[in-house]
Amino acid sequence: MQRILGWLKRLWPEAASWAAMGRGWRWTGSLLFVLVALTLFSHAADLYGFLGLLIAVGLVLAIAGIIWLLILALAAMTPSTRWGLLILAAPLVPAALNAVAFAAYYVLLLLLVALIAVGVRRLRSERFRSGLAFALAGGLPLLGLSVLVLLSGWPVQSSDAWPAIDAPPLTLEDPSLPGDLAVRQLSYGSGADPHRGEYGADADWKSESVDASKLLEGWDGLAGWSRTKFWGADPEALPVQGRVWLPEGEGPFPIVLIVHGNHEMSDYSDVGYDYLGELFASRGTITVSVDENFLNSGLADLIAGPEGGLEEESDARAWLLLQHLAQWRQWTADPEHPMFGKADLDRVVLIGHSRGGEAVSEAAVFNRLSRYPDDGSLAFDFQFGIRGVIAIAPVDSQYNPRERETTPRDLSYLVIHGSHDSDVNAFVGSALFSRLEFVDCDSCFKAAFYLLGANHGQFNTSWGQYDSMAPWANQLNVSPLMDGDAQRQVAKAVFSAFLEVLLHENPEYQAFLARPERGHAWFPDQTAYLSHYVDARQIVLADYEQDADLETGTESGVKISADGMALWQESEVSLRWQNMDSVAVLLGWTGDPESPAPVYELAFGESGSNWLKPEMTVSFSAAMSTKAPEGVEDFTAPETLDFQIELVDMSGNTAALKLSDRRLLYPQVDPVLYKLEALDDADASEVVFQRYVFEIREWMAENTMLDITSLRAIRFVFPGEVPASLWLDDLMVSPDGI
Repeated sequence: MQRILGWLKRLWPEAASWAAMGRGWRWTGSLLFVLVALTLFSHAADLYGFLGLLIAVGLVLAIAGIIWLLILALAAMTPSTRWGLLILAAPLVPAALNAVAFAAYYVLLLLLVALIAVGVRRLRSERFRSGLAFALAGGLPLLGLSVLVLLSGWPVQSSDAWPAIDAPPLTLEDPSLPGDLAVRQLSYGSGADPHRGEYGADADWKSESVDASKLLEGWDGLAGWSRTKFWGADPEALPVQGRVWLPEGEGPFPIVLIVHGNHEMSDYSDVGYDYLGELFASRGTITVSVDENFLNSGLADLIAGPEGGLEEESDARAWLLLQHLAQWRQWTADPEHPMFGKADLDRVVLIGHSRGGEAVSEAAVFNRLSRYPDDGSLAFDFQFGIRGVIAIAPVDSQYNPRERETTPRDLSYLVIHGSHDSDVNAFVGSALFSRLEFVDCDSCFKAAFYLLGANHGQFNTSWGQYDSMAPWANQLNVSPLMDGDAQRQVAKAVFSAFLEVLLHENPEYQAFLARPERGHAWFPDQTAYLSHYVDARQIVLADYEQDADLETGTESGVKISADGMALWQESEVSLRWQNMDSVAVLLGWTGDPESPAPVYELAFGESGSNWLKPEMTVSFSAAMSTKAPEGVEDFTAPETLDFQIELVDMSGNTAALKLSDRRLLYPQVDPVLYKLEALDDADASEVVFQRYVFEIREWMAENTMLDITSLRAIRFVFPGEVPASLWLDDLMVSPDGI
């Protein structure tokens, strides 16, 4: 023990080494402080950003002062060490505001610099062995961290693992191709925008400002004053401004509004959807990219503290969208206005990105109300013909009147999300997909599209590859990201098909939204995705929402049974950091080769099913689970999973198809969003369902004796040799065959 204590005492830095540490920390802290300051200055090109910079520096100095007082209490340290720690502490503040993991990352840097400083000091005093050991112990990891910061990252999951589902291609025109109409680009605004000519003196039309004071909180105090000074607007007079792509022709044309989400307010977000505006207008749709930058975050929000800025403004974003439609209603009814008779407000689709993705669904709810839910003194008079909404990587439940999620009904819904979204890093748009119901709309449908390799920002050309600002952007793993143009190409094909169905009366494209693999040729090479689809005409055999009885289906008379299962339960499906608002069945088996194959069956009762036709399809959604079946230790999901789907008639005739006739089931997508896994504070993977579709006539071809007019059951037969578990949901029959 004495020998160990002596060895530790020799290793402990002497006064000269502490001084060297102080100098190392001082230089490192000064460099990092400059980098942070440059980052802040890069977002402070105007008065609003400059005020934010001042308050950010004030916070840094205030917290650094507290640290200084603590260091003073450590009288044994040298003055050089105290000053070094003080300077080093300054850049720690914004890192700590972002995440504890980044603060730990920074402390690691502090320790490595200290080791190098001690090593250099001992080398200079000719204590070569210990000096070299300290220098290498600090230098090699520091070199590794430096390389880590400079590298873009590393790919971790190849799209080759998710080939396109096998399906016959559609004989339709690629909806992402430009249409035949010439397009004019215009703009409208207040006429007094202090920063942007297209909304100021150069605006083609002047719009009326609106009073949003009853919907906005947080636009007050010094932060609110600085926001008003920057924009020349306040909650009582918010501008109604947009960039317009107008098809040439008489019209009237349907209209699409696109709204961005939250971003640095002075880095204008509405310019990032030109690629959609040009496409949609060329195919006969007036398209408007709505300016809501004045509702976004800015550095000066820090005047009100780390949680400063506007609060729960999603309802204001939604209401403002409807005010744009109200302005268009006024113009299109005015014989003196150039837009007289141009816009068909009974054919409307709203598209929103991020917070805008939630705002469009809230706007669809507000559109049918006569009063603002949170303040009945604010009357609504909208009632536009909103036929559907598209949500791009949306947030969910940021606005909850009556403490409940806003849920539109009886309209069509399309949601797209990227597996490598480092901003909204959970597929929360699938929660609204689950909640959305069709009550009085027989033509409504909902489609979900999960794009492997896509991030949050590349759906907007001005947001780009990094889903956070520097210096934290350097921690993101961007190597697995698909090319930005490729990501937007997918968006163009899917969104345009949605508009063709809802606005241009081309229902053939609904088959593509139901089964994107049938239009896979419209996507760039190596595009990989998961998709789900539900429409109002489908017959729901089991969606597991109706009760807690494991043996009852959703359709009347459907009875459920299971044999050979070590896991059989109906549970709420979880995403990375919230629930999906959906219940599904979770099945698992132990992988005992001596036992009969596990079976899950939906039976139609004694009379069987006499309504099936050969052109109908049977579909279900599936996803692998990471939950271990009971009795299985050290469970790992298999690399792939195949199983049989059987139809059995009343005479006992059976026909079986394999899942692999479409595509094998793969484990949950496991994206590495950060270069260091410790920086990601959520579960790596989440449940994303894939819809599988089989035609009735395929089973009939397998067994010509099968009588579909007296079908007794649909049966899932799983391989019993390997332990596995999976989710099943939305078992349906589609009369339309899609």
